[in-house]
Amino acid sequence: MEKNTNKGEQAFINALLSLMEEKPYNQISVSELSELAEYDRRTYYRYFTSKDDILFSHCAALLTEMAASMSSTPLTPKSGFLSFFRFWDNHKDFLALLYKQNLIYFLGEKLDQLLYHQVGLKVHDDLPEELAQVTEFSRYAYYFTLGGLWQMLVLWIRDGMTLTPEQLTDHVLTSFSEMQKMI
Repeated sequence: MEKNTNKGEQAFINALLSLMEEKPYNQISVSELSELAEYDRRTYYRYFTSKDDILFSHCAALLTEMAASMSSTPLTPKSGFLSFFRFWDNHKDFLALLYKQNLIYFLGEKLDQLLYHQVGLKVHDDLPEELAQVTEFSRYAYYFTLGGLWQMLVLWIRDGMTLTPEQLTDHVLTSFSEMQKMI
């Protein structure tokens, strides 16, 4: 699933992000993207079939970056959550742009597969190639954890992204600790 973004693809990603600062996503045309990227429409269609493909490509590249940062230290629940929140803290502008454009759902809809393929497979060398191949328990635990992290991320965005990654991580760990007491 991994591929490196080439110069042409990156030009279209940059063009889309730039245009999203200026106008609604649904009003951005392929012609505008091509003009700003300084490539013709044929080149656009060589790499992408839609603007959503451009966003997906950018999100995949971002999460590959997340995997690299997570791989640099031993992974524990605390370090994993902290890496997740630090990563997004470093990409507040992108999250704010998605939120402003009412596109935050786009990342949420793709996050399960993106995180598994762009982060999980790079951080853990013992995972099966596809998320559907993990054990039933592991799949449900993954989605449970991911759902909580996603909802916290959305709340953090809505609240103005003021809490630190350390505060967010503490909230997650405290939540798990409190849940454990109820068992």
